[in-house]
Amino acid sequence: MKTLVGQEIHPRMTVRRFVETFSTLDLALLAGDKGLDREIESPRIQKLGLALAGVHEHIHSGRVQILGNTEISYLARQNHEDRLKNLAPIFAKGLVCVLLTKGLTPIPELVDLAQETGTPLLRSSKTSSLVINEITDVLLSTLAPTLAVHGVLVDVYGVGLLLIGKGSIGKSETALDLIVRGHRLVSDDVVEIRRRGDGLTGTPPELLRYHMELRGLGIINIKDLFGVVATRARMDIDLVVEMEHWQEEGVYDRLGLDEQTISILGISVPYLLMPLAIGRNVTILLEVAVRNLLLKRKGIFTARTFAQRLQEVLEVDSDE
Repeated sequence: MKTLVGQEIHPRMTVRRFVETFSTLDLALLAGDKGLDREIESPRIQKLGLALAGVHEHIHSGRVQILGNTEISYLARQNHEDRLKNLAPIFAKGLVCVLLTKGLTPIPELVDLAQETGTPLLRSSKTSSLVINEITDVLLSTLAPTLAVHGVLVDVYGVGLLLIGKGSIGKSETALDLIVRGHRLVSDDVVEIRRRGDGLTGTPPELLRYHMELRGLGIINIKDLFGVVATRARMDIDLVVEMEHWQEEGVYDRLGLDEQTISILGISVPYLLMPLAIGRNVTILLEVAVRNLLLKRKGIFTARTFAQRLQEVLEVDSDE
C-alpha cells in the first residue's frame, strides 16, 4: 500500500502556552513558576486520587494532574507529616503541572513542594468535569500526530478531497475550477493533516488560510473573491487523488474492481491515480469520483455489480 510522504510536525505545548490557551478556565499560577516551560506530552488528564493513597507507579508525569474537592478534602484531614509523606513522592516524579479545580484553596505543603520542585501549581474556578472535558478536547487536537504535505484540500459535496502530485501538475488550477463550480477550499499548497483516533483532519497553515497561488496570477484570496462560503477552516480527509501526466506505459484502473488505499499517519484512505491528458475534464472526473465514493458508502458498488452481471452472462453463454 502506498504511503503519503510529508514533513512530520511535532507539536509542543508548554505549561506557559497551556495557561494562555485555556483563558476560559480562568487559570491562575499559585507556585512553581520555574517550570512553566515544561512540556505537556499527552492529551490525557490524570487525577491524583490513587497516588495520594500511595500508588505511585501509575503516575504519568507528562500529563496534566488534577486535584479536585475529594483529593483536597482527603489531604485536609491529615497532619503535616502525613501530607508530606503522601505528596513528596508524587512531586519527585517531575510532574509537568498540577491543577486545582473549583477555586479550591491549596494546603501549605502543596504550595511548598510545588515551589521547591519547580512544578507549576495552577488553579481554575471551574469544576473538575468541565476542566477535564475542555482540556482533553483541545489537547487531543493540539498534540495529535501531524503531517504537513504538499497538496490541495477541497470540500466537494461534503467529502474531503486531497489532491496530490508533482509541482506544476495543475492541482491549484483544478481546485480553483472546483471552487467556481460551488465547492469549498480548505488549503492550497500545504495541508497539515492531524490524526484524531481513527480519523484524519486537514487544516491550512495559519499564514496560508484562504490563499491560493496560481502561476501567471500570483497570490489570490478565495474568501475575498468568492466569499467566506467558498472556504472551510478544516475538513476530514475522505479521498486522495494523485494527479500525473498520462504515460503510455502507465497502469491505470479501468474497471474499479480493486479499491486502492493510501496510508496517512497509519490510517488507510481511499486512493485514486488520475492521469491527465488533453481533452480530459479533470474537474468533472473528480466530482464523479466523489459521487462514486458516496455511492460506495451506501453499499452501491457499480463496478462489482457490472462484473457480476457480466459473469452471469458469460456463464449462460457457456451453457448454451
